[in-house]
Amino acid sequence: MANQTKPKKAFPQDAMLSRLLHLQFSFAPAKILSSALRLKLFSHIAAGHHTAKAIARAAHTDERGTRMELDALVALDLLSKRDGTYRLTPLASRYLVRESPDYFGSMLEQDALWNAWTPLASVLRTGRPYHRVEQRKKAESFFPALVRSLHIMNRGPAHRVAELLGAGKTRHGLRVLDVACGSGVWGIAVAEADSTARVVAHDFPGVLATTRQYVRRHGVTKQFEFLPGDLRAVDFGQRNFDVALLGNIVHSEGERSSRELLKRLHQALKPGGCVVIIDMIPNDQRTGPAFPIFFALNMLVNTTQGDTYTLSEYKQWFAAAGFRQVRSVEIGSHSPVIIAMRN
Repeated sequence: MANQTKPKKAFPQDAMLSRLLHLQFSFAPAKILSSALRLKLFSHIAAGHHTAKAIARAAHTDERGTRMELDALVALDLLSKRDGTYRLTPLASRYLVRESPDYFGSMLEQDALWNAWTPLASVLRTGRPYHRVEQRKKAESFFPALVRSLHIMNRGPAHRVAELLGAGKTRHGLRVLDVACGSGVWGIAVAEADSTARVVAHDFPGVLATTRQYVRRHGVTKQFEFLPGDLRAVDFGQRNFDVALLGNIVHSEGERSSRELLKRLHQALKPGGCVVIIDMIPNDQRTGPAFPIFFALNMLVNTTQGDTYTLSEYKQWFAAAGFRQVRSVEIGSHSPVIIAMRN
């Protein structure tokens, strides 16, 4: 018989060990990307430097190390390489060049998450976080850089939430409260969809300075008011709003604070109004998806009481606060959005 290719032997033990090795080195892509952003390597390539020597000269880095870094970025599909020259991929060109209007790298340049996760074993022993980003002093230094990246990531989902609310289509003149608004991306999307909508943007004073920048950039300043203060103490008033937006805030507040907040929002909403929660939501067994599960640990190291919560838990909280008709809707993000109606 003609030569036949023998089937490859399966080595289950080797596969298991390879998986462990892969997990051990899973830190590498994050550090490779962060270093490239700090050194503006993508920007230097965009400016016309395409060889390791030219890029190293522009970045004031070691040529040998730069070549290794660039090759690693190629392996991550963030650059392409041919005949010793490096080019940006479409993803890198749009999101990783610092001069791009869609630059996503602001939070990736930082070591904040890296530093918080490094003592994870110690945090697990004590239950005490590395720091507390929900407290005003830390929040006002931590979030302005973070929200610049989150604004880019959440623009698409925010417009889908505005569409779900019927802004500018079936509903006009919505009165919206954007709680702990960050860049204001969720409220801005409603304002862009409906020029008659009015948004009250709430956050710590130091964060609202960043919010104002984005509101001006999107040309919706006349539709915004600003409410500074701690969400645990600020007065939202009585029956003032049609919609209350909680965009990625419950996870840092924890259960007790969030349940109290929902009760106060029930009072702040008009009859028939709704709360919209955008957050990381694991399944009811907490076995996945991976990102919401990992993010619970991110809250362990970064907050006092933060966690991620299941849809079943949210439904219990809403019922206790007086909300009904709870539904979840996919918006093409890491988790569905949750909408609960006030009686």
